[in-house]
Amino acid sequence: MTTMPFVPIDLLQRPPKVLAILVHLLSREETTPSDLMRDLNLAASTYYAAIRRLTELGLVFEREGRTFPKSVIVALTPKGRNVAKQLFPLSDVLEGTLTGLRSELETLEGKVRTKGENARMVEILLSLMDMEFTAGEWDDAESHARRAFDVASALADDVGMGNSLKLLATIHHRRGIQDEAEKEAADSLEVFARVDDLGGASESHYLLGNIREKEGDHEGALKEFEESIKLAQSARDDVLHARAGLGVGRILAKRGEHEKSLKKFMESVETFERLDEVEELPRAYTSAGASAFYVDVDESLGWHEKCIALSRMIGDVVMLGYGLSNAAGCHIKKGDTGNALRCLEEASEVFERVDQKDMVVSVNIQIGGAYRQEERWAQSEDHLFQAVGAARKHGLKYELADALLNFGLMNADRGQRADAKRQLSEALEIFEALDNLPKVATAREGLKDISL
Repeated sequence: MTTMPFVPIDLLQRPPKVLAILVHLLSREETTPSDLMRDLNLAASTYYAAIRRLTELGLVFEREGRTFPKSVIVALTPKGRNVAKQLFPLSDVLEGTLTGLRSELETLEGKVRTKGENARMVEILLSLMDMEFTAGEWDDAESHARRAFDVASALADDVGMGNSLKLLATIHHRRGIQDEAEKEAADSLEVFARVDDLGGASESHYLLGNIREKEGDHEGALKEFEESIKLAQSARDDVLHARAGLGVGRILAKRGEHEKSLKKFMESVETFERLDEVEELPRAYTSAGASAFYVDVDESLGWHEKCIALSRMIGDVVMLGYGLSNAAGCHIKKGDTGNALRCLEEASEVFERVDQKDMVVSVNIQIGGAYRQEERWAQSEDHLFQAVGAARKHGLKYELADALLNFGLMNADRGQRADAKRQLSEALEIFEALDNLPKVATAREGLKDISL
């Protein structure tokens, strides 16, 4: 019997259509990207994300065609052909977990279920939710998480209830619905504590830390992250420990302690790389880049490019958006407005699609900053005006202050000193309340410059 080369199944499940492409190529010696996209009805972004994954795994290769006009040829490697042959009978089940799991879910929904089948239903719903969340399909993810909570509650399945609540809290936090996110995270913590699930409780504390951080309560956030680390250590879970370490690093960065922050981020990067936790690495990479930004912009850009490349490979839409947004900041600092705007255009599409309001505002601020660098005042003002309005509407304190700061600096550059003073003063007041020392220093410097 032929031994199948080891390929982690989770790497074939994301991004979408990886397995479909692998099995489709089995019946062809070679094909072109356009033919493959047509045959499988793939969007270009889906195709390129999947091909990057398969190439990284050594299952597919691309080469230049031999005939004129030149085209790109896609084909399986010997390893890829072997894997595809062995997976072919399972392709309907494994396809992104979506086809098989959705079919199984539909079967379970249409019958009177046993207790065991209800437990399986919770597993399916949470698996679907996880896949959909990573792919940016947040409406579907939220629907499945709510259904999982209902079924788990009927079963008195505490762990299923806790995981459902935690996932709902994560979605609502990303969408800026902080009241619901905080309640769901606190409820999940109560459930995990009741059943002595140390890992689950660690994750809930980490999520509460993220919520406190977003509210500008850095001391409260730090306490939650430290509690998360403590529980992760008790559970002997290095991944949860490293993830909470990223939270501590972010708070250090907001206090202006960038060297300490970068050291903390590097500890998490080393842990995730050692354990081959590819899904955790994009956030760690872009976090390290954010701290390196204040020390070495080229090093910072390198970290963000690693985040972008890995996010594309694993199909993590949201972290791709963060990586692109942060890379754009580096390009702006280097004076490369063209590359900055290209990154920001793609990041904007990501955050608009998943309805992550804080990052939609942040990207508008960055676009305004890029146009400001080129003294394109009308375009800069348009994006900053949109950012201020959206931040006020959705109660986004940090984003409002950042938009006002950039608006004020832009107005100072073009000689509108009264508007600049008003905007910088409001930004300074908010940043002082948020205890964001680097931004406080920037606002004060801006006010000092226009008073000279």
